[in-house]
Amino acid sequence: MIASLARLLARRSPRERALLALLLLGALPAAFVALAALPLMDARAAAREELAAAWATQAWYVARQAEIAVLPRPGAAAPAVERPRPVGLGGIEARLIDTGLRPAVTLLANAPNGRVALSLAAVPFAVLMGWVEGIEEAGYRVAALRLEQAGPGDVDAEVQLEPLR
Repeated sequence: MIASLARLLARRSPRERALLALLLLGALPAAFVALAALPLMDARAAAREELAAAWATQAWYVARQAEIAVLPRPGAAAPAVERPRPVGLGGIEARLIDTGLRPAVTLLANAPNGRVALSLAAVPFAVLMGWVEGIEEAGYRVAALRLEQAGPGDVDAEVQLEPLR
């Protein structure tokens, strides 16, 4: 095999041999980069993204465990808590403005029995859940919540709030 390669190169002019050598010296590194290095770099980046997502999920889980740990045990007497009075549409709107959700509101109206109807379009899920988590401080609880995915990380939401009693 080497002898046939040597004969093939011997029949070529020095200029052709130099060009073949340059082609070989350029093609081998390019092939290595395209076939080995780039796929490995892409796989490493994907693995880092998955690791970051796993850490975020673990942090969320630990936070929920801390919340669960402070909940009263079943059968234990619930402490007397003074519930805040409902703040009305103006107070709810102020909370929406504070969290940056107000531009996404498509409906904010009074409903029967002191309830409040609220619809939001294309809001970040995490921001919306943070707002929902703090709504009891405004004197309301979530009576109904309907979510539809609007895009990556965004949801359309319909919320029914009822006053705490």
